[in-house]
Amino acid sequence: MPTPRRINWDVLRVLAVAAVLFQHATHAGPSVHPELGPPAFTVSLEMGASTLVVISAFFACASLAKGEPGRFLRNRLARLLPAYAVAAVLTYFVLTRLAPEGWSRLELRDLVVNVFMVQNWFPDARLVDFSYWTLPVQVTGFVAGAVLASRVRGNSLRVLLWALVVGPLVLRFWTGDPGLVRTFYDGLGVHRAQLFAAGVGLWLWSKDRLGTSHLGALLVAALAAQAIHSDDLRSTAGLGVMLLAVAACAKGPDWDVRPVRLLRRPIKWLAGISYGVYLVHQEIGYVVMAAVAPHGPWVELAAFLGVAVGLGWLLTTFVERPAHRALTASSRPLLVRWVLALRLSSAQSHLGSAGAVPLSSAPLRRPVSHPSAVAADPATAVSPAVAVSSQLR
Repeated sequence: MPTPRRINWDVLRVLAVAAVLFQHATHAGPSVHPELGPPAFTVSLEMGASTLVVISAFFACASLAKGEPGRFLRNRLARLLPAYAVAAVLTYFVLTRLAPEGWSRLELRDLVVNVFMVQNWFPDARLVDFSYWTLPVQVTGFVAGAVLASRVRGNSLRVLLWALVVGPLVLRFWTGDPGLVRTFYDGLGVHRAQLFAAGVGLWLWSKDRLGTSHLGALLVAALAAQAIHSDDLRSTAGLGVMLLAVAACAKGPDWDVRPVRLLRRPIKWLAGISYGVYLVHQEIGYVVMAAVAPHGPWVELAAFLGVAVGLGWLLTTFVERPAHRALTASSRPLLVRWVLALRLSSAQSHLGSAGAVPLSSAPLRRPVSHPSAVAADPATAVSPAVAVSSQLR
């Protein structure tokens, strides 16, 4: 039986997404577009998106431990891909139609390349949104996890973790010039592999299948690799703090203290739309900031955050959740499933907190407030028996 939902994972997810939003609004945006003017304050640490990848890898292990890699992959892709495709099209439209003159040189080819998540394989392709670097990396990790779940066990898994940290550092020596190695290195996001190693290592440790000293050495090595790849010691130090928070969530008590308890509902809600917020916040947010720039930096920041949350909620409610339900159901034609899922998502979005009865009597695999695929469901729990019989030994 699943354990009660723990608030600590929702808190950590919200903190990670907030770190992304504030870094982009107060540092990256004004750096790329000086016409936005100086920000009210600056948050320059780049650690939020990397933290989300670590959390995602952690919960991917929890899902794969149930022994159904095919279902795991189907569920993850059904949650990731439709919302991403819609967000990419929306961002492309905003940048090509509404952005200030000279901001965008995107072409239709760039949109197609980005929608199919092959932008890293084409050096001349322009990114629709720079935040989207996490999506091809996660898809690669999820596919690899599904393929390897029943094949890599015991000591082989530990060797794989270290290979994910050390291997990309070795490959860096062959990435100086364009070529086959560089193409695969960039295309697969190999320089982010240490984030998956950290997430998998933390999950193994939380199940007492990796010693504390071994985990400590692995995380130190992963952070060293992160510092080398990013050339940013301050952000790497920030990521180290976030990894300690992930460890506290994984094996410590729930953060169910009074201040957090009072904010449980908004925290849970924000965590539930975090993937949608992540997908639409950056480039669209910069366009909104430019529109309100004459009113000062605080108005810019408020507009950036407000639009991110508003569009993220719309994307989650009308695309991510109904698409996931439609694509993971099997008893009705796709169009009918999509319409029913959309009705269910809308009804529960407005009435769920009041205890309304769902439009369908069929049990859902995950709660309506299931967080984004950027960081998997904190409510997911694996019993000790399942963990012992896991295919991830």
